Amino acid sequence: MTVVQPRRVGTLRLPSGLLAVSGPDTGHGDGPHITVPVPPGEYVLDEARVRYSYHCEWRNAEVTTTQPTAVRLLVSDTPAATWEMAVGPQDDPRLFIERQTAGFVTDGATGCFADAGAWEPLIALFERGLVRGEPDLDGYEDIDDDSMFMQRTWDEVSGGEFVSFATTGDGIYPVRVGRCEAGEVTGVVVLVEGMPELLPERDGPLDAGV
Repeated sequence: MTVVQPRRVGTLRLPSGLLAVSGPDTGHGDGPHITVPVPPGEYVLDEARVRYSYHCEWRNAEVTTTQPTAVRLLVSDTPAATWEMAVGPQDDPRLFIERQTAGFVTDGATGCFADAGAWEPLIALFERGLVRGEPDLDGYEDIDDDSMFMQRTWDEVSGGEFVSFATTGDGIYPVRVGRCEAGEVTGVVVLVEGMPELLPERDGPLDAGV
């Protein structure tokens, strides 16, 4: 398995200076699961990828493929010195049992990055465009670039934006916040569990499996 260069997908505007990381299937009025303060601005969206090979039985040949493993909102090019688990307003790490983790919850295999200051109108546009399928909806578009990022909405009043991304299933997805040596946020990462399962080597070479 080889780690390849992150794929730059686009940007996200956060004029409020508060990043929301959440499942978009929250109840109205509940707000996002997790928020991370960042300087107001426009930030790059990346998709982390790995390349690996496996033996495809139906082709009877060695196949090489590239698969996404995580999505990131890049705040700064400064390398992260530390990584921490982001927690929501109801999370108290002091009460966590061993190996317990915080994160956002999704029942629709979907997460999102968004401007928390415009959360309600951005989520409303997402639901109107995706769930109700309203045609030619201002402030909504499907992202058609074969990446984990799927839909984008934008609020004309505040300038805040929202972008959804696919996960590999329902459940809780941890959010990691990278900080430089000075303690400032350099990036926010969500693992989308795209890592292929590696099987132990037996009589032949390592089989990555599918």
